Amino acid sequence: MTKAPLQRFALAAALFAVSSHSFAQFGGSGMGGGGRRGARPDASASPRTGDGLATPATAASQIRDKLYDMRLQLMITPEQSALWDRFSDAVWDLSTRGGLPGMPPPEGQTVAQLLQQRAAQAQDRARRMQTVSDALATLYEALSADQRNVADRNLAAVIP
Repeated sequence: MTKAPLQRFALAAALFAVSSHSFAQFGGSGMGGGGRRGARPDASASPRTGDGLATPATAASQIRDKLYDMRLQLMITPEQSALWDRFSDAVWDLSTRGGLPGMPPPEGQTVAQLLQQRAAQAQDRARRMQTVSDALATLYEALSADQRNVADRNLAAVIP
């Protein structure tokens, strides 16, 4: 057997392993997974208005899809999988719990209370963003030169 077919087989096996892990991680099971990447029961019936997002669930679903697509584009190896998962989890946490600064204040809240709340949200978001940054730095060190080029061109669009 020559070297080229063996390399292609190894690459195919690695892609299968990574895609199987990603498939399971992002809810792609045939049993109630909805047949859609990252399908979530609360996001499946989200209405869209124009070309904007209608709900936070829709935005979260789009981020999950972007993370899945980015993992495939980067061709994350089994050795890089744990680092990718740490990064992906940090992005997911930022996108789902990072706070939405444009939300209206609750009824009866003073402007001083509103600003205190927004300052606390900004500090929390900064802490979560630092976690994303740290996870990316660790992952980036483990990427090949080709993977880094793909990351440099596309990964910023995944971060909320």
